[in-house]
Amino acid sequence: MNRSQAKIRALVEPAVATLKNWRLLRKLRCSTTRITSLIQAVLTVHLTCSK
Repeated sequence: MNRSQAKIRALVEPAVATLKNWRLLRKLRCSTTRITSLIQAVLTVHLTCSK
């Protein structure tokens, strides 16, 4: 289980760092549902482009 969690973390952490660099999360003023969808879309694009 630790190994599978480490693999997921290794993929997600650079994407979260990218979001922080864009300062995207600080400027959002919308519902949490919309924020979740936006972050999922950004992570998907980031992970697709980084392969």
